[in-house]
Amino acid sequence: MSSSEYNIWDILQFGDFIPLDVEIEHTVKKDLKTFDNKFSKYNPRDNIPREGLCIINERGQTGPGPALDSINQYNAEHGTNWGETSFNKTTEVYDESVAVKNLLKEIKHWCVRTHFIKLQPGGYFPPHRDHSKGIQNTFRLIIPISNCNPPYCRFMLEDTTLYFEHYKMYFINTTKQHSLFNASKRRDSMWLIVNALLCKESIDWVINNLDAK
Repeated sequence: MSSSEYNIWDILQFGDFIPLDVEIEHTVKKDLKTFDNKFSKYNPRDNIPREGLCIINERGQTGPGPALDSINQYNAEHGTNWGETSFNKTTEVYDESVAVKNLLKEIKHWCVRTHFIKLQPGGYFPPHRDHSKGIQNTFRLIIPISNCNPPYCRFMLEDTTLYFEHYKMYFINTTKQHSLFNASKRRDSMWLIVNALLCKESIDWVINNLDAK
């Protein structure tokens, strides 16, 4: 059965911004220091101070490539046909970070393009919508790691500022307009982004892990 036969509305009935009863171990910040020199420019054609570190990508190695780019722009420039579901190989970040492995080991078979995003001071993602030009076959799960709330960083979902508990996982409906801006002059803002295949197992997992608080 194809992913398009499963309905994202099964999740959206609970809202567009949903906290889950799932956390990554706080030791992830120590793990990230080990990989500090492995971050690559995110969407390198844009002069925006932001970097990415792949956990799951197309080749199982960290470094630049379509997983840290606008897939549509990358395909147009390179004559390739990458899609969200093309990224299914774990990198050394998964292998060597206990916190990352413990978070993903039971669900990585339905996780595709997955990475850390480091928004350096002044870094941002302008207002945009995901899946605006095609069928939605994935959805976003996001974990804020550090400096992810105002006054340092602001995540806007349409006209609403989102507030996060660090290390906690959230479902966000990124088919709605959203943006992210790090207003800090000295602090990086760190996020973990999981692209999840839209399938019965992933939908059930999200619903079964709703935060009851």
